[in-house]
Amino acid sequence: MKFLRDLLNNLEPNFKKGEKLHFLHSTFDGIKTLIFVPDDRTKTGSHVRDSIDLKRTMATVVVAMIPVLLFGMYNVGYQHYSQLGALPGFWDMMLFGAIRVLPIVVVSYGVGLGVEFAFAQYRGHAIQE
Repeated sequence: MKFLRDLLNNLEPNFKKGEKLHFLHSTFDGIKTLIFVPDDRTKTGSHVRDSIDLKRTMATVVVAMIPVLLFGMYNVGYQHYSQLGALPGFWDMMLFGAIRVLPIVVVSYGVGLGVEFAFAQYRGHAIQE
């Protein structure tokens, strides 16, 4: 991980204001804070802060939704085979459901992330989630 942090720290000056890649600053910052905890922290005052930011909170939400995704894949397979009048084993239903559900999940996450990156880049804001 030290190699990756050093690489990102060496690339960071290219994204500062006035440099040639400044227009990609929010994308670079989003990728860096997704991988590592942000460098800026409160040093004084009465506020209690920790290293959890909104990106890590949303990652926890995604992990918490995995059981729902697994049940959804099973249910798609179950509904398909019950309409055919056949009820195969658990893994056959999971496989059919995964083939139908996972492409939808991948496309929806990819489009959502792409739209968020595009709007943050256009507005010059940091990527929030």
